[in-house]
Amino acid sequence: MKRAISFAVLLIAASLKISAQEVVQNNIKPVENALSQVTKLEPVSFNYDKVWAEKLKLSARPQYGFVGADAKAAVPNIVSVQSKDYSSGKNAFRSATITKVDYERLVPLLVASIKEQQQQIEALKHELKMLKSQGAK
Repeated sequence: MKRAISFAVLLIAASLKISAQEVVQNNIKPVENALSQVTKLEPVSFNYDKVWAEKLKLSARPQYGFVGADAKAAVPNIVSVQSKDYSSGKNAFRSATITKVDYERLVPLLVASIKEQQQQIEALKHELKMLKSQGAK
């Protein structure tokens, strides 16, 4: 009986197995000028208005982020506008819009900007080494 149950579980598990297919990425290009985009972003601390936070089920605690409109001007691809419904009475709803920054989409820009800065640092190190060697002569 125990073997039959084990075999049945194995058979079910095998029938549920789905083969994964990797999704192909197209138009792959390195991110350029990331540093100039990232330096345009102005980090801020803020709170959502208590009334709106309650209506839209947002945290009223202090937040760190970017002002949506400013972030959109600096790096449009990381900003979206979401519509959230909230109750405005018995069986009545209204909608409010929230500008959201997609911080996950920001990460590749941050990495690219760090790499750009590292290239600048390496170039400055090389220049400093050359100047020191010329001064020693």
